[in-house]
Amino acid sequence: MRFGRVFRSELLMKRNLAIGATTLAIVASALLVRAQQNPYVLRDFAMGGGNYYLRAPEFVEASKAKFLKDGDYVIGVSGDGVTKAYPAAAVTWHHGLEDRLVRLPIFVTW
Repeated sequence: MRFGRVFRSELLMKRNLAIGATTLAIVASALLVRAQQNPYVLRDFAMGGGNYYLRAPEFVEASKAKFLKDGDYVIGVSGDGVTKAYPAAAVTWHHGLEDRLVRLPIFVTW
């Protein structure tokens, strides 16, 4: 009787290990496929003192900026034939942001 119990528990253990290994392989392959399809985009990074500067702002045409209201302030930057407007609330929230005007790196804060 004892032999039957030991043998059965070994079979259960092997079955559970096989199920666990299969599950792990499926999850690992799904994560690898997802990582290749949607690479992580670094948007913010922590600086000393807890500041989180925005590194890659996204822009829309002024006519499509429905998230801004008439009373909202923007910080305008112009140079090298390019004009950009940054919502003051976003600059305040991030304490500043890094961007480029064509090839010129800029840092916007107030």
